[in-house]
Amino acid sequence: MKKLIAFLLAALALPVQAMMVKHELGETELTETPKKVVALDWALTETVLSLGVTPEGVADEDGYRTWVGEPKLPESVVNVGSRREPNLELLAEIKPDVILISKHMSPVYQQLSAIAPTLVYSIYSESKTPMANAVSVTEQLGRVLNQEAQAKAVIEATTARLKQNGDKVLASASGQKPLMFVRFINDKTLRIHSEGSLAQDTMTVMGLKNDWQEPTNLWGFTTAGIEKMAEHQSSNVMIFGPLTADERQKLTASPLWQAMAFTRSDAVYELPAIWTFGGLVSAQRFSDHITQLLIQN
Repeated sequence: MKKLIAFLLAALALPVQAMMVKHELGETELTETPKKVVALDWALTETVLSLGVTPEGVADEDGYRTWVGEPKLPESVVNVGSRREPNLELLAEIKPDVILISKHMSPVYQQLSAIAPTLVYSIYSESKTPMANAVSVTEQLGRVLNQEAQAKAVIEATTARLKQNGDKVLASASGQKPLMFVRFINDKTLRIHSEGSLAQDTMTVMGLKNDWQEPTNLWGFTTAGIEKMAEHQSSNVMIFGPLTADERQKLTASPLWQAMAFTRSDAVYELPAIWTFGGLVSAQRFSDHITQLLIQN
């Protein structure tokens, strides 16, 4: 027994074994499970919070609260600058154990790595598979942050929720019509989301159909004129909101928009603020709001 106790004490006295973490720009060594986490991408911030970990710092915290919203960002979290230009001096003062960025921030990777170990994970990429990427990033961050059980729970909850919501929509009167997801840039131009978007992948899991099949960019949308909507008048149209009073007035005053069949049949719906480039929690919120809007009609 004395030998066993001595062995256990010796094992506890050993330093924590370093972990080599693979990410999109190579491998990075972590000497222990990170406690002070800084996330410079909103989708990664969302994912970290979904794992039950409160980040030490995030980029554009006000924007996160406005456009992402869920999971809630505690008031204690430090704003470390913008997503494009983080405050490097403040980051050095915080002394994070790890910094999380997407590949879109790779130009500052070396500067950030000089401050703390920096891991690179992207949900939106040339693969155009944001849902699969969000699942993979959740799993990887679960391992890095020692939250593997929570990561598994988030993934399973997302799949179950989307499928349950999809069944509800398909059983409703509106469920057989295809969908269109649009965001107005101005009264003549909009972004239409399809392949490579979170909206598309959410619809796919729900068993719903997207009526827009045109080529999209890396972020999963096409920029088009409002007249293109005339080719999709039998759709349920989901507008990414919230619309301003001016935007709403211009739509009301637009003869073209008012002439569309979806407008005349009250098949236009306005979504609340949901981050269109988010992770699994954003997908859940998409699904919930799509379902609520369609089954109440």
